[in-house]
Amino acid sequence: MYIIILRMIKLRHLLIFIYFIITSYGCVKFSIINENEPDGSRVYSDADALINMAGESFRTIHNQMQEYSGLALNMACMADNTTMPWGITRDLSWEPRTFIEGYNNSPEYAYYYQLMGQWEGSYKAISHSNNILRYLYTDAGEVTMPDDQRVLLEAFSWFVSGVAHGYLGLIFDKALVVNYDSNPEEFKLVSWDEVIKESLKMIDRAIEISDANYFEIPAEWVGSQVMTNVEFSQLANSYAARIMAYCPRNSLENSRADWNRVLEYASKGINQNFAPELGGAYDFYDFYWFYSTYPGWGRVDHRIINLMDHDYPSHWPRDGFSWNTPDGNDPGPADPDDDRLLTDFEYLEFNDFPPNRGYYHFSHYRYKRYNYVREEVWYGSKPKPSFLAWENKLIEAEALYRTGNIVAAVAILNDPAGPRKVRGQLPDVNQATDDVLRLILDEKEIECYGTGAGVSFFDMRRTDRLQKGTLLHFPVPATELELIGEPYYTIYSEAFGTDSSNGGWTGYDEE
Repeated sequence: MYIIILRMIKLRHLLIFIYFIITSYGCVKFSIINENEPDGSRVYSDADALINMAGESFRTIHNQMQEYSGLALNMACMADNTTMPWGITRDLSWEPRTFIEGYNNSPEYAYYYQLMGQWEGSYKAISHSNNILRYLYTDAGEVTMPDDQRVLLEAFSWFVSGVAHGYLGLIFDKALVVNYDSNPEEFKLVSWDEVIKESLKMIDRAIEISDANYFEIPAEWVGSQVMTNVEFSQLANSYAARIMAYCPRNSLENSRADWNRVLEYASKGINQNFAPELGGAYDFYDFYWFYSTYPGWGRVDHRIINLMDHDYPSHWPRDGFSWNTPDGNDPGPADPDDDRLLTDFEYLEFNDFPPNRGYYHFSHYRYKRYNYVREEVWYGSKPKPSFLAWENKLIEAEALYRTGNIVAAVAILNDPAGPRKVRGQLPDVNQATDDVLRLILDEKEIECYGTGAGVSFFDMRRTDRLQKGTLLHFPVPATELELIGEPYYTIYSEAFGTDSSNGGWTGYDEE
């Protein structure tokens, strides 16, 4: 039976690719075709099926980004944001990182499904969107629907395809750009920066349509939230700002980014949190947050605690007991300079991680801010933010700083209604004496913890702060390389600064 399943999985990859290339319809299943699920021809003759496909498209990419069976947890551990010595998170967070020879880009690797799941989830969302766009632009006469429904489908589909391509560009070193009218014979892998460029074109198209037309987003598409074309345009602008700001692989590329364009996106972005309701009613899930905070699974890296108590050790000692505290003893609970250390983070006296997997994984803290989400159901049943309005404002603040308007950047940090002041109870930033850019990045680590997958990793990557040897991005899955006739490769943990980090970070305790 096991051999049959393996053969089915290999055949499945081939069939998915062929079906995707021919029809761009990605109903990815680990089983035979579901006859109750609409095929391309039936979708085009059924307006309700088109609506359902559009709704599924964003859930697909959102859930995959926030998944356990994706790369979110790995990136959090690689960024020393979360710490967890289990499975692939251990494989990618050895210290020093040079212990890792490279990402094991092989179907035989026990955690290959995370790499493949990230890739497939993106292209499934893209294929749903392309089906709808192809219908709208080539077969639109077959289904009668109101004009506002047509523009809704058009804007939403461009948005989803743009976001899905954007995350491919953020996570992988290369990917395929697939439009609704792409010629399969011309498909080829292109570099991450080309994928990002095309993704922003798609999101720009969604913004343009949204700004010119009135429509309302069905609640089930966005996890119960009420959203008109205006709010949807704001969400699209925020995703564009996030993708563009976070894509550089090092500080040099980051300095060359078009921060004026980032500022334009962020200034038009969301002013309320994007927080889908989790659970069965809307089919949104966030297992990245769940497992990073679930008892026994993940804890908060001491690097983050050090941001809120600058005297607190930013590293657990490698031998388990040689602390850098004045008395050389375990520091116990932190003495917070930031009130959120008490409201959002929970001190735990003992560790339940195995020492033989590295004391550097140990931590005294877990994250508790969103405990309420799972009060009724273990995986959550309440709204849980994956994109905070404050993240958007901090992207705007950084863009202001990098375009020379430091006064305006400081004003965002010192906003009396902002979380830094209201929840953190922190003193005003002084432009003359404080490291404004570092405080912007620190604030994002603290307030946005456990929200959007990859945020900390992307920030650490583009500012050369990932530990030396940490992978900067992931390779195209081996099975996909085989299917499209590209040579096999992996990415090695060597401090070249191109595919792996040549930088590092130092805490406020100078450790």
